[in-house]
Formats: sequence, C-alpha cells, structure tokens
Amino acid sequence: MRNILTIILLFILSFPALAADDNTLGWKTYLSYNNTDYVEESADQVFVVAEGALYTYGKEDNSIKQYYKGNGLNDTDIQFISYNKQTKSLLIIYQNCNIDIWEEGSVKNIPYLYTTTSLRDKAVNSVMIYNEYAYISIKSGIVVVNMEKKEITDTYNLSMNITSCAILNNHIYASTTESSGILYASLKDNLLDKSNWKPYTILGFPADNSVDKVVLFKNQLFYLAKNKGVYYESNGTTVPLASNNSMNNIKVTGEKLACIAASQIYLFTDTKAFDQINNLPIKDISTYQTDKYWIAEGNKGLRSIKRTGTNQFEAVNEAIVLDGPYTNSPYDIQIKNDKVYLIPGGKSLTGDNHFDKAGSVMIYDYDKWTVLEPSAVQNKLNVWPKDYTSIVVTTNDAGEEIIYTSSFGYGVVQYIDREPTMVYNRANSPLENANDNPGFYCRVDGLALDKDENLWMTNSEVNKAIKILDKDGKWHSLSVESLNGKYTINDILITSNNDKWINISRPTSQVRLTVIANSNSLDEAASYKFENLTDTDGNDFSPSNYTCMAEDKDGYVWVGTNKGAIYFTNPKLATSENNQSMRCTRVKLINEEGTPYYFLDNVMITTIKVDNGNRKWIGTDGNGVYVLSEDNQEVVHQFNTSNSPLLSDNIYSIDINGKTGEVFIGTDKGLNSYKGEATEGRSDYSDVYAYPNPVRPEHRDKVTITGLMDNSIVKITDLNGNLIYQTKSLGGQVIWNCRNAKGVRVASGIYLVLSATEDSKESVVTKIAVIK
Repeated sequence: MRNILTIILLFILSFPALAADDNTLGWKTYLSYNNTDYVEESADQVFVVAEGALYTYGKEDNSIKQYYKGNGLNDTDIQFISYNKQTKSLLIIYQNCNIDIWEEGSVKNIPYLYTTTSLRDKAVNSVMIYNEYAYISIKSGIVVVNMEKKEITDTYNLSMNITSCAILNNHIYASTTESSGILYASLKDNLLDKSNWKPYTILGFPADNSVDKVVLFKNQLFYLAKNKGVYYESNGTTVPLASNNSMNNIKVTGEKLACIAASQIYLFTDTKAFDQINNLPIKDISTYQTDKYWIAEGNKGLRSIKRTGTNQFEAVNEAIVLDGPYTNSPYDIQIKNDKVYLIPGGKSLTGDNHFDKAGSVMIYDYDKWTVLEPSAVQNKLNVWPKDYTSIVVTTNDAGEEIIYTSSFGYGVVQYIDREPTMVYNRANSPLENANDNPGFYCRVDGLALDKDENLWMTNSEVNKAIKILDKDGKWHSLSVESLNGKYTINDILITSNNDKWINISRPTSQVRLTVIANSNSLDEAASYKFENLTDTDGNDFSPSNYTCMAEDKDGYVWVGTNKGAIYFTNPKLATSENNQSMRCTRVKLINEEGTPYYFLDNVMITTIKVDNGNRKWIGTDGNGVYVLSEDNQEVVHQFNTSNSPLLSDNIYSIDINGKTGEVFIGTDKGLNSYKGEATEGRSDYSDVYAYPNPVRPEHRDKVTITGLMDNSIVKITDLNGNLIYQTKSLGGQVIWNCRNAKGVRVASGIYLVLSATEDSKESVVTKIAVIK
C-alpha cells in the first residue's frame, strides 16, 4: 500500500495542476436581480427579493449570497418575505403558495398551503408577524404558521378575501374586500368557527373608502385606503395620518410606521412626528436600527440611507445591483463564439396572445452579463421594440458582431457591435404588414442564416411570406403559395444541404410543413408542402400544431408537434414531386413491462436541439426536458422540477455550447444550464486532459475526459494494462464514474486513458489518479 501511495503522490506532484470542477455534470441557475421589490433585515443581514429571487447582504463583511431552487430554496418566484425577530427566521412565500422558513442558512419547507385542496382560493395577500407566529392573509381566510416549530398551527377558512390582519388587546382584526370591511374576533374564541368573527365598525371612516390594509403601531390600529391615505381612530372618530393620492402600502419597520407612496415615503415615529423622503421610487423599506434604512429602489437596486436631520437623508453606499440577466424570460437562446445570447418576448403556442415583453438582448460571456436595453432602440431609432421572437448572431467581414432580432409586430432590429443601427420594416424594406394594416403589424417570426450568410425570415399574413437579406445588404422576396397570407408562419430550419424547412404553428386549418429546395437563386425556388402525415406504422399522424424543428448528425429532420416529436429519415424526399409518400417516424420505446409505447405521445414539444453526441434535447410545455440517446432507443435523462434544479417544467428554448457541452435551458421562470456529457470533437489528441484530477471521494467519483476526437473508443486500464472500462465518446468527451465494467468502484491508484478512432492507432492520451 505504501508503494502505491508513493506512486500516486509522485504522479500528483509531477502532473500539471487542474482545478476540480464542482459543476461537472452540474446545474447552474441564472436569475435576474434587475428589480428589487422587497427588503427585510436581521441584526447582521439584509434580505432582498429582486425579480422573485432572494439574496442576502452581510452588513459587516459586505458579502452577497444568492438563494434559489437547487441552492437552498425549494421553489421559485418569491411573492413575500417577512423576518421574525423573535425566532430569528425568515418566512418565504412563493407565488404558488409554497412556503419556506429560512434560519441561519438552513431552510425548512412547509408545503401545506401549496398542496391543500381544502381552501377555495389560496392566493396570498399579506403577512403579519406576531410573537413566534406568522399570520398569512389569503383570499379565503387566514393561515397561521408557528415559525419556531416550523409548522402550520391553524387555518381559518372564512370564505372571504382577507387582505391583512392585526392583533390588539387579545383580539384579531382582519381587513376584507367584503362589504363588512373589517372583521374581528377574540383570540380566546374558536376562530375556526366563522360565526365567532363579527363586523367591526370604524367610526368616522369615509364611506367611499375601502380598508385595504390594517396594521398595529404603537398600540393603535392604522388603516390604509389605497390612493386615498392612512387613517387611525382617536376620540371616537377616524383621523387622517397621511393623505396622498398615490399611497399604496403601509408597513411597521423597527420603531417606525412607513407609509409608502409612488415617489415619497413617510416615516412616522408617532401620530404627530414624521420624516418625509421625496423623489425616490421606493418599493420597500426596512430598518433594524434607529435612523438607518435599507430601501428597495426597483431597477436602481438596493441602497442604504441614514437620517441626518428632519426630512434629510444621505446615501450610505452606492446602489447594489447584482449581475444577472435583464429579465427572467429567455424566450430564445443562441450560443455563438462562446457567448450566450437571449431575448425575452414571443407569443403563445396555442393562443393569439403575445407575451408583451420589451425587446432587449441579454449577452452572457461566462464572466458577466450585458444587456442591450429597449430604451437604446427607442432613443436611437425612435421605436419601442417588443415581442421579439428569434435571434441570429454573426460576424461581418470587418469582424463586427452583428445581431438580428425578429419581432411579431415590429419587423427586424439590427445591432452592430451592440449598438442598434436599423429597424427593418415596410418603410425601408420589402417587409410587409399583416393584411396591409398600418401601425405595428410587421410580423416576423423565424430568422436563419444559410451557408452563404444570407438572412432568411418569415413574414406572416402577407403576399410574399419569405424575405431574404443577402450578405451584401440586398433584399429578396419569395412568393411561396403554401405560406403566402398564412397567419403564424413560425421557424426556419436550414439543413446541411441548404434546404429550408418552415412550419406553421396555428390555426389548425393552416398547420403544415413547407420545404423550399436549395436553389442558386434567392429570387425563385421550388417549394413543397405536406400537411397530413402517416407514420412508419401506417397510422395517420395529423397534429394541430407544428412547433419547432432541428437536424441531427445523421441528417434526419426532427419536428416538434403538440402530439410529440417526429423525425424524417429521408428529408430529401420533401423536395421531390412524390413527397406525398413521405412518412414520419415516431420514437417507440419499451416500458418496464416490455410493452412498446410512443415516446412523449400527445405531449406539446416546444424546442429540440441536438448535441455533439447526436443526442436530442427535447423541451416540453409542462413536462420539463428529455434527452434521447444517439440511436433514439433510450431516455438518457429526464429533467423536471421535482428531480432537478430546473426552474420550471415549461420550456421555452434550449441551446448547447458545443465546445463545453453546457446546455442552456430557458423556462418561463428563468434560465438554467446543465453541464452535459457531449462536447465538440477535436482534430487530434494533442489536448486531452481529465478533471478533476486526482479524483477524490468528494468529487462523487465523477471524472471528465475531454479534448478527444469525435466518436473515440476510450479504454481505461491499470498500469499493468488490464482493461478496467471501455466506452465511446460523446463527441469529444467521456464521463467515467471510477467503476469497472461490473460497477465496482476501483481501488486507489493511477489509471491510463487510451483512445483511438476507427482509422487510427491506439495511444495513451492522459492519466488519472483515483484516491479513495
């Protein structure tokens, strides 16, 4: 044993240092922190919610830590947070009513409100902390959480929309949208019995006002009437505390009552003394110590201010804005030159609604995020862009980065070196408006570059449905009978032989696939359509929605539909006169009982991408992501919100960095990435290495061998040449789990990696040290 350990030690000392990659086969989450909404404090930390995501700021060391699903939290899209000083814990409520309690970095999930079916409407309106309890006002009553025991204590099903509650003199007061306005009950009574809740009359309260929120401050009840002001009771009547037509919230923070308006905030010490902060777009405010406040300023981030005198405040720090995407809506993704480009926007797969997202471009270079904001387009080109549908990135002859984004209403926006330079529409190009309508009806959906760098695009509901901007800047139009005038002409797939596949996604009466054959001319080309398909089993296959397309490494064309994924093994038939005889292939797998079944039968497919190992990454609407093997016979991975950090099961888009194998997945809740197994193959074995190396137990026995040639046969042997494991690379990469062919974990030692292609000699390409 001593000799073996000596050999390993010498190997480690002589081998170039390679850092262990904790993200091997791992997940990352990229959330937007562009807009701060809520802020709470403990003695040593500030808790901030921005765009539904949580981070903490350390008051002493200025440290920032992000929390999200897969990194401590149990869900996504935070709606409320509230800190309990007594239990020293943070209540986190998500949009779907799931609940977490955060305490010293550990999180306890309480899924009751999320999972229960006993409540008619569970939507949360507000939270009130009282001793160790959190009272959660919901649209059908009140749920009480014991934050010390981390459990649900009571549920008061009042069948009323309760907007807030407060406790005074052993009574609970609840504001409601019902005509009664305020309900109250004694805490000594059985609050589960609705008959014990009585209407409470606020003497002198203006009849035309509604109570939107009630809070307890300095042993008095205060009432918010939105867009009217704040009132309290005194000497048998109500007295206005602060009148402001834009008043939208009240909150007790520290020893102050904060009355929050659109651009002002009033900080009351009592009913007479207050300070006023003006001209700040404050979403929320918190204080743990006298005269120092943390404020959520929306798109200006997080800031600390301190009081220097009556109505006088100064900033303690520069605004804190975390790096991340501009929004959590990655509708389309394109990876180019080791950069990730995202756009929000898009439209529904099945309905006529647009997502109504402002047109921005988000760029990630693996170090930081950059955003091309919609305001830049408006300021320079006098157009406010929105509803982006696709993005294409290229480089011109001068080496400048060119970005094109299509819009379902605003034509095509061009950026050169990240500056908006042109909006192409019917005023300056052959692009047409839908049905010749004026205004914002220039509906462009699919964008794609052909082999000659000509930009192809689909133009819906017009006379000539295909427009082309050639590399020299000249425009061309194609009249395609099966596309002209059609409502939602979707994507363009340009295949390896330069054919153009185009799908119409809806309405059902127009759904079809059209193929434009490769042509030497950009002004005319033969086109073919096929609508009703037959599968290879002889069954009719007529989907009501074609959603996406992709070409795999075998030249097969894959098409996503509302009835699953299909592919064409001889796509060239689509450009021949006998294309009516084309048959699609449906993936057929075998279940545990040995019965064949159609893979993803009747599941809406939203996107398909093919990695360097010819595996198909298939995104769905509601079922997460599936990874199909190279031979289409096995589901290699199935990722969803219950078995992975995936933010949502509703998938918008997928793209893959071929060099690294990292797969970026856009969902309706934000962006994830997964370190996949397949990378781009190299031209030789000159740069093969393994990481982490040495492999220690904390690396979960996973080692990546990368830099291989495509489809290499990889053998792992011991120093005596005994074969331990053999496999075939996925593109240029292999993952070894430090086990032999029988599944037994190998002993500590040095192992050789030998690799060969079919037409080359086998050679040792690297070494791996394994330590138990």
